[in-house]
Amino acid sequence: MSDDILRQLAVKAGIAPRWTEQNGGEREVSAQSLRHILKALGLPADTDADLRHSLATVGAGANLAAQSRFTTARIGQAVVLPVAAQAGNSLELTLEDGTRLTLRSEVGHDGSLTLPAFDRPGYHRVHLDAGDFTIATAPERCVTFADLNGGKAGFGLAAQIYSLRSDHDGGIGNFAGVAALGRAAAARGADALAISPVHALYGASPDHFSPYSPSTRLFYNPLHADPAAVLPEALLREVIAREGLGEEMERLAALRQIDWPAATLMRQRLLRTLFEALRAADGSGGPARAALERALAEASPLLRSHAVFEVLHGTQLRTNPMAWSWRDWALSYRDPDGPAVAAFAAEHAAEVDYQIFLQWLTASSYGAAQSACREAGMKVGLIADLAIGMDASGSHAWSRQQEVLGGLSVGAPPDYYSAEGQSWGLTTFSPRGLAASGFAPFIETLRSSLRHVGGIRIDHVMGLSRLWLVPEGASALDGAYVAFPSETLFRLVALESWRHGAIVIGEDLGTLPDGFRDDLRRQGVAGLRVLRFERTDHSYNAPEHWDAGAVALTTTHDLVPTAGWWAGSDLEPAEDGVDHEGVRAWDRGLLWGAFQQAGVAEGERPAPEDTDPVVDAAIRFIARTPCTLKLLPIEDALGIRTQPNVPGTTTEKPNWRHRLDGEAGMLLDDDRVQRRLANLGPPRSEG
Repeated sequence: MSDDILRQLAVKAGIAPRWTEQNGGEREVSAQSLRHILKALGLPADTDADLRHSLATVGAGANLAAQSRFTTARIGQAVVLPVAAQAGNSLELTLEDGTRLTLRSEVGHDGSLTLPAFDRPGYHRVHLDAGDFTIATAPERCVTFADLNGGKAGFGLAAQIYSLRSDHDGGIGNFAGVAALGRAAAARGADALAISPVHALYGASPDHFSPYSPSTRLFYNPLHADPAAVLPEALLREVIAREGLGEEMERLAALRQIDWPAATLMRQRLLRTLFEALRAADGSGGPARAALERALAEASPLLRSHAVFEVLHGTQLRTNPMAWSWRDWALSYRDPDGPAVAAFAAEHAAEVDYQIFLQWLTASSYGAAQSACREAGMKVGLIADLAIGMDASGSHAWSRQQEVLGGLSVGAPPDYYSAEGQSWGLTTFSPRGLAASGFAPFIETLRSSLRHVGGIRIDHVMGLSRLWLVPEGASALDGAYVAFPSETLFRLVALESWRHGAIVIGEDLGTLPDGFRDDLRRQGVAGLRVLRFERTDHSYNAPEHWDAGAVALTTTHDLVPTAGWWAGSDLEPAEDGVDHEGVRAWDRGLLWGAFQQAGVAEGERPAPEDTDPVVDAAIRFIARTPCTLKLLPIEDALGIRTQPNVPGTTTEKPNWRHRLDGEAGMLLDDDRVQRRLANLGPPRSEG
């Protein structure tokens, strides 16, 4: 088999056969990796016959839009459909708002059906003899914070949901804490509250609690539901008292770090008892009972499929603790549409209803938290976090197997932070599968993330252009870049941003293709500018030189907070021969010097343990930038040292477990915190 032909096929399929290291050196992707990735794309390449067939498939399927009868466009640009037609034909259209139009086709390239430009965004349908053709027509760019705030600058906070304390949380923060913090932040002048991902995890596996490794991104994590926002308060208190849950809930709530297994089981016990009480015949559920019955009757096939997965997953684990992945189940249960799964769902109908209840309760309390933020005066409200992919063992990969890339893991090539590269154990959509399905999975994911918020943060936003994909079981060094239809994906992001009136932020840190940040800017996607990364070897970028369209931050959830960095709480012993404390001392000098030059600090550099002046200066520094939106992590607002997550670690560090001291609604009451926030904008009562 010719490696030249293999590499030709790889290029045609969007796989880069080589990549550039940080030091500028070129590396070839192995033939074995190329074959593995091609197979995951549905293009086998093991034999000469496979190669010939896959080359023919790529050639014949070059325009998958014709098969899916779906394409995208921008307003103000002529629309070309992959359908042969003469100019001057009269065509009927239905716009998304129901308006019916008649227009004439124009002269197009190669005889393709060409329509005049649309002047309004939306999912518009052209009615043709062969069937309707959908044209997702996007605005020129996404909605921006400047659009929502009349061009004026503003700020928001960022917080991990699980870290927020509120009544009856039982040791895991929920939307009650989000709403309380949102109201308090709005009173201090904030226009946004960015939160950690709320994607569904695994109800039967409480030790898998990383919010960035979801089972599916289409549904939510019920542990964050706020029953008090949806159900009668009297019912909640009565259930807690009757079941004797109060003492253990209080014990778990008092912990400094979440005991995920114990707190999850307690939370599930409360939620199940509430479900049973709500459906009781005594009428104690009130209007909520009727709302739940409507939710059960109107549950979509997607939601029912997720509910069945949750019940089936729990049943499988109880039978065999090693059957964590659906790929280890009996063959009959691996087919979500097969008769065995249908029979299982019928037999466990009550359990499936309970899972739908959990999603209804969580979605309702999510919406209530957003309403609380907006009613308190926020221009944006909540900003959701959209993970880059989903767990290959989870609900989405089971129920929509044709949509995902089996046998590949999303990751990153080697860089200065990870010499061996990274493989995150997540799968993602197949680019060919997206095109063949009219991009329905991507649109569904966007809508799910935007449904109850005023903005989204897209994790690893470079994935809209290309992803580093690693064959399952291989080293991250054996991965390759795979191209995605970026213009189409960005058009859909802009369209859904417009339809929801929501801003879009893209996590654009790390190794990026040349010009990618410029592309984001043109798309109206706000990149991130993090103080600690805005530097060279010998200085920091002056605040006035930061990108106005980006979001300014002092730190992120993957970095130690500013106080911890200054104190060196993240430094490891010098086992590698590097004087880490000496390097940090040099870096402290650079940062304090940058603060002095920017006019946000004066005097001698504080000692490592004297962190408050440094935190204050860091906040004043990002306030001086022209960035229209500043997001301050709650850890820096409070001046604490606790790092939410240490990348590259699992059990070695207590990641995704830290709880903040004090009730969520009172975290901003301290005078020091209020002075810090005042640097970013005046309190709403004064503004």
